[in-house]
Amino acid sequence: MRRRRDFLRTAFGASIAGLAGCPGQSGDGGSGADADDGSDGDTATTTHATATPASIEARPPRWTTGEKYGVATVPDHAAADPSRVWATFTAGAVTEVRFPRIDLMNLRTLEFLVVDTVAGETWRTHDTDRTSDDGVERSTTLASEDGLLYEQTATPTDGDWSLAVEWVTDSAREALVGSVSFDGSDRHDLYAVARTACSHSAGADVGRRAGEDGAYTLAAWDGEANDSQHVVLDDDGDPYAVALGLACAGGFDRASALSDDDGRRLLETSELVDSADAEGVVTLAGRVLSGPGETTLAMGFATDRDGDAATETAVAAAEADYGATRTTYLDAWRDYLDELEIPDSASDGDLSTQYRVAAMSLAAVEDKTYLGAGIASPSVPWGAAVGAINPSDYGYNFVWARDLYQSFTALRAMGDVAGARRATEYVFEYQQDDSGFVPQNTFLDGRTRWGGEQLDEIAFPLVMAYQLRERHDIGFADASYDFAQIRASANYVANSGPATAQERWEEESGYSPSTIAAEIAGLTAAASLAADEGDRDAALRWLATADDWARNVEDWCATTTGTDEHTTTPYYVRVSDDADPDDGADRPLANGGPTLDERNVIDAGFLELVRLGVVPADDPTVENSVAVVDDTIRVDTPNGPAWYRYNGDGYGEPESGEPWQSDGQGRLWPIFTGERGEYELRRGDSTTDLAPENLLTAMANFANEGRMIPEQVWDREDPTEYGWQFGEGTGSATPLSWSMAQFVRLAHGIDAGAPVETPAVVAERFGRERPQPSLSVPDLPTRTEESPLTYEVTTDAAEVIVHADGRTQRFEVTDGTATVEAPLSGIRTTVTTVAVDDTGELVEAGLAMDRQSVTYAGE
Repeated sequence: MRRRRDFLRTAFGASIAGLAGCPGQSGDGGSGADADDGSDGDTATTTHATATPASIEARPPRWTTGEKYGVATVPDHAAADPSRVWATFTAGAVTEVRFPRIDLMNLRTLEFLVVDTVAGETWRTHDTDRTSDDGVERSTTLASEDGLLYEQTATPTDGDWSLAVEWVTDSAREALVGSVSFDGSDRHDLYAVARTACSHSAGADVGRRAGEDGAYTLAAWDGEANDSQHVVLDDDGDPYAVALGLACAGGFDRASALSDDDGRRLLETSELVDSADAEGVVTLAGRVLSGPGETTLAMGFATDRDGDAATETAVAAAEADYGATRTTYLDAWRDYLDELEIPDSASDGDLSTQYRVAAMSLAAVEDKTYLGAGIASPSVPWGAAVGAINPSDYGYNFVWARDLYQSFTALRAMGDVAGARRATEYVFEYQQDDSGFVPQNTFLDGRTRWGGEQLDEIAFPLVMAYQLRERHDIGFADASYDFAQIRASANYVANSGPATAQERWEEESGYSPSTIAAEIAGLTAAASLAADEGDRDAALRWLATADDWARNVEDWCATTTGTDEHTTTPYYVRVSDDADPDDGADRPLANGGPTLDERNVIDAGFLELVRLGVVPADDPTVENSVAVVDDTIRVDTPNGPAWYRYNGDGYGEPESGEPWQSDGQGRLWPIFTGERGEYELRRGDSTTDLAPENLLTAMANFANEGRMIPEQVWDREDPTEYGWQFGEGTGSATPLSWSMAQFVRLAHGIDAGAPVETPAVVAERFGRERPQPSLSVPDLPTRTEESPLTYEVTTDAAEVIVHADGRTQRFEVTDGTATVEAPLSGIRTTVTTVAVDDTGELVEAGLAMDRQSVTYAGE
């Protein structure tokens, strides 16, 4: 069994009204920011008989760590009436239950309290602070390999009780259901405690206790105070107003709906006030069992602040036969798995389990209202330092086209072609604008969240459309997007690249090898689609642009001088600011990182050139760059080799291990272990510790006990106050969809003997020698009048095409020259001149390109 986390156990000595409370601790949890209102801080035993509300430190509510051990939902995305509930699990608690969309969180934690009413002790199951260590084991593990079915357990080493809760989402209702099994004595009471955050915020909820004495239900809903601030909106542009109900079979015999002060009193002084109503920051608490036994707990949901409907759903789910609910849930996942193509490389043992969980997780993070919208991670990274009081755009609950592309490659490879198609259609339907631009990321409804220009995110959807057509015969007649949308994005890339405003880590502008690789692949893929549509001119222009960038990427991005630190030249740098990688320009790194000579900023993004088929694996500059990467950013962990994003990265926990807030140190990312495996597939060397099979095993080892592969793993042996383990996950986004997709993709690549991501047309185009025609174009002058521009081209090709002002024209070549007339308008026009030596086969065409911007200066 993998690492287990410890519960918090403290003395219980307070007099309480209505129910026993949870352990009381003081302190800020050592996070470097105020911990959440359930933070425990120091772990010393505390007596609370004299505590008063005035002694409770006012701290704003916060979300929970990004370290999730599981995710649950029904795989019914194609159903007419799907179950729209998702849940995630962290150490000892259910977190961030989502409804009615995967991006809308309504809960901070649902946890349990175990109270020894005779000995005066209580145990709180949620590990709110990793600095605590009392020897009580907890785990979150798969209860079945046939579905995302998780069981959470707790057993103190010096106590005489144990708790096990198995969780499913209800296929027939909007509900999360837990089968609770408690083994203790008659003196033990078990309570469920839910800290609500309806409609994405914890600051304006309304709580209510209902029902008769001894058979209570609990409910909470989003109050109206935050309506004007909500960022998650429905189809009509109105804010969601979610209600949740909490019930157990037979009802709670004791229950309270607690407001902020009383909720803090419960969590900090172990005193529970008997309360039927609450407003603001709400905590719901109910006794599930008195003594050993089994029962069913359920959390139901409704919209329109309908607490009664949410409660009715919760009661129905709790009173239903749990065995039947479980069977229906698992049957849905079994049906999904039956349609997948599990590769031989991951068909046995732990790798088989890891593959299934990775595949199911990719399906699980797709929304059911906006089909195809797979979020980057169902988590708030380092959420214990992220305030939850107001509605906001929290965590990774958004769609990045780049991350969705990674999921697409895995979905397609594993046989979920319908899911891959939905992802592609989503980008073009919701994210792309009329100009072809795709923003940095979006809310699920397509509204821009962060609007940065990242050209790989505009290029990758072109590859997605090509792969669906090429490998699965899904063309424009079958999809919701059309060639006009392909043309728009391809033109955007061709006009705007190769330099990008932001590279794949969303931090730097300039000439990025990884971005340029995506641009080349996207334009080549778009050219293939254009040729099939009969748009020869567009195909040749995009292909000529891809050729030009492929010929120049090394000059733009690989230093020939190196530095005193790196002498194996030439090698690729992370980003060149001005296409001169030898100029030693200073590069201030984001997130509090240092300022470095850009030749000393090393990452492995250049491997995309190999993986996408632009450059061979044995290219000398690639081999040099791999050596520099291994010398600079590789770390061998107990679970296998791993790499940093780049040296100087500040996006990760500081040395103490506390939650990242604004500066820290980026840790190791499992995705690079997978990317390296795909490079090694291209190299064809399976005799080293970097053999693809070994790297696939390393990726599985990086997963936590629930088989979730994180965004980052800890990078050193040195102990920290927070207990992070060398080569195991941190408080970063877990599961990261990209990590899960990378595992799936590498597994299929091992079976195929080559990366399955590579577009065939790119490999064919750049995997052969082709003649390049000559092309000479004069420097085009600044315009002083609004008229077409005439210039003469010299070439040994038979034909010239010119693209300007959104139009493409052909010009015949006579005696080695062609007279061109280019239409111009506006202040600035990009003029692209292409010499064409057309063989009739797109991948064999010889092309040369010149691109210049012509400015209108006025008369």
